[in-house]
Amino acid sequence: MVAVLIVLIGLAIIQASLIVHTRNSLVDAAVQGAHFGALAGSDPEDGAQRAEELLERRYGDALGAEATAVQDPDGTIHVRVTATLPLVGLLGPSGTLAVEGRALDEEQW
Repeated sequence: MVAVLIVLIGLAIIQASLIVHTRNSLVDAAVQGAHFGALAGSDPEDGAQRAEELLERRYGDALGAEATAVQDPDGTIHVRVTATLPLVGLLGPSGTLAVEGRALDEEQW
């Protein structure tokens, strides 16, 4: 009986670690995409494509990640990345995870 509890706790720790790692990877891709879209000569949509390319290289189609980019009137570029949560086994939280990266547009400075 104790072994079952230890296995469940171990799987819960692995699931939490996987979600945190995935979240950090999504945040990094969103920030890198925002910085790429903020470069002189680029537009925000280039940043969204860059974020999707980074996630495609890392995870393939496993997360179904999609990125969108918008530019505020003050020159801030927002890249929003949404993806499904990865699961360990058949149990775990289901749903999507959304993160955002921001950068200032170089051409507005």
